[in-house]
Amino acid sequence: MKILMTGATGFIGRSLLDELLKTDSEICALVRKKSNSLPVAVKQIDFSALSQLTEPFDVFINLAGESIAAQRWTSKRKQALLNSRVNLTNRIFDLLQQPPKTIISMSAIGYYGVTNEGEFTESTLPASGFAHQLCELWERSVTESAQHDSRVVIFRLGVVLGNGGALNAMRLPYRLGLGGKIASGKQWFNWVHLDDVKQCILNAVTDTTYQGSYNLVAPNNATQAEFASGYAKCLKRPALVWTPQWVLKVLLGEMSTLLTHGPKVIPDRLVKQGYQFKFDRLDQALNNIEANNTQ
Repeated sequence: MKILMTGATGFIGRSLLDELLKTDSEICALVRKKSNSLPVAVKQIDFSALSQLTEPFDVFINLAGESIAAQRWTSKRKQALLNSRVNLTNRIFDLLQQPPKTIISMSAIGYYGVTNEGEFTESTLPASGFAHQLCELWERSVTESAQHDSRVVIFRLGVVLGNGGALNAMRLPYRLGLGGKIASGKQWFNWVHLDDVKQCILNAVTDTTYQGSYNLVAPNNATQAEFASGYAKCLKRPALVWTPQWVLKVLLGEMSTLLTHGPKVIPDRLVKQGYQFKFDRLDQALNNIEANNTQ
């Protein structure tokens, strides 16, 4: 099997590569410049090399995209986020001489917009907001570029928990006893363990019944306050520091909605697909991650 991957050096990509390399797949990582962090078994190609390839890929796994929470959402930053998702995806499809047989692309539960009300399955109409606009355009760049005979799978990710990613940024403050409730704490914290993310992607590579959009979040949601107390308990620390909504609004502007708002997202289609989550309880997931933390 011949696989093209973007975002191979990222949090999910590095871990997914370890699993893919256990198969007999030929893996090409699309990179802007060569990376010493990638295994030698992975072939690194740039855009110029991609345009020269004539044989089709069996699978295109699209993990690219700059972190949406890394910087304040200025106009320049919003454009950078769009470029790293929408424009990059469009460019790849323009360069491919043959359409991939299967396309697996990431999105995010930000697709459902800025709200704390209601439950959202894959068929629920979203609320508005920049995150929704970004995800909608990102998903559309895939679905509109794909050929009619390509199988397309889009995973709308929640907060991916593992050794890296979001927990890396939170671990030190929580260890110092500085974790706690954000705003009301009643907003939903839609999480998923990295192992389940990898397994769902691997399933979608080989199982042709996977098609369309899926909410990739654990079935047992937690509020932000429940996450804060649960993570503090896992680290044997208190979670007493409350951060008011207005403080985040001043510091982060529009981006603060990522922390102060969160709809309840249900993995309806994955459950109906028959997927069994390895980690379906937050305490189970956090204890596993911290027990295996190497940092």
